[in-house]
Amino acid sequence: MGIYDRDYVFRKPARMGRPGLFSVNTWIILVNAAVFFGGFMFKNLSVPVYVDTRVADASVPATVRLEPTGPYRVISGSGVVGPPASVKELHTPDAELARAVVRADNKDPVQGVARYRVEFPFHAYGHFSTYTLFKLEVWRAVTFQFLHASITHLLFNMLGLYFFGSMVEQYLGSKRYLAFYLVCGIAGALAYLGLNVAGYVALEIFGTQRIPGLLYNASTTPLVGASAGVFGVIMACAFISPNSIVQLIFPPIPMKLRTMAFVYVGIAVLTVLLGGHNAGGEAAHLGGAVGGFFLIRRPHLLRDFFDVFTDSRKKGPERVPEVRARPATPPIRDEEVDRILAKVTAEGLHSLTASEREALRRASESRRASGS
Repeated sequence: MGIYDRDYVFRKPARMGRPGLFSVNTWIILVNAAVFFGGFMFKNLSVPVYVDTRVADASVPATVRLEPTGPYRVISGSGVVGPPASVKELHTPDAELARAVVRADNKDPVQGVARYRVEFPFHAYGHFSTYTLFKLEVWRAVTFQFLHASITHLLFNMLGLYFFGSMVEQYLGSKRYLAFYLVCGIAGALAYLGLNVAGYVALEIFGTQRIPGLLYNASTTPLVGASAGVFGVIMACAFISPNSIVQLIFPPIPMKLRTMAFVYVGIAVLTVLLGGHNAGGEAAHLGGAVGGFFLIRRPHLLRDFFDVFTDSRKKGPERVPEVRARPATPPIRDEEVDRILAKVTAEGLHSLTASEREALRRASESRRASGS
């Protein structure tokens, strides 16, 4: 049997379509769905998450540290702080609560209120925001990618992965694809962070007018969703198969994959520049798109992403070649060919060393010559 007759050799370029049953792309979709629906099972463990502090006296010096204290209290629809919250209200998702705020130096007992919003436990401990990153909760740059605000949010993101993720996984290999997806999501979080910090510095420190493209939302505004990773995947597909025709859902028109990718990016750019609805989310989309555009052209950078306990770049000591006549090159064994092809399936063509590529070439030529 020839090498190219084997089931796991790519005869054609990577294609869009349904992910394999045990592919990384399938598992990413399943984990996102499990986290979303599993959150309802732990609804009773929802907790208050800090939103902002509202000071009654604007003359309080900015250098004075304010601390929330006392029980959580219910906030009415008109913003009036009511009685202490019951146990049920403390664990009711989306409930608005407040605590009294006092000065750390104990002068003038109550200065205002600190507002809180009750969130599902996964969201409370997994969402990303500028505020949480400055608290050094760095794991959120990964966990936010598996959280979604609504069933519609989840559905559209998973459809994107379903249709486009398989192509990128086939091109990169499973391990590198997972690294690619996560890094694109992290790039989205960093883009959101950078524009939010820049907006704060411009407004609060330099006192400038609002600058188009910067984010002026509160530092505690949560960022959730797989969209940054999905945008990275779409940009990768636009590189792998730019002329493939895709059918959009909204509007229902066909267009080239490359065109679709840059239309999506253009919409995100305009939304951020104009400060439109979900400008923060679109900023994360742009970060993911830039990450995907960069990494799909440099997949070797993904090689050591999971290299925690070992360093794959380290090589054993080089042997000094013996000065002697070398025998004829022995034929490549089927076991070695199978090993190399299995590596291609798991890690992608980019993972092969020069010697492994040469071995495949020799084995292929040998089988063609023998007519097998």
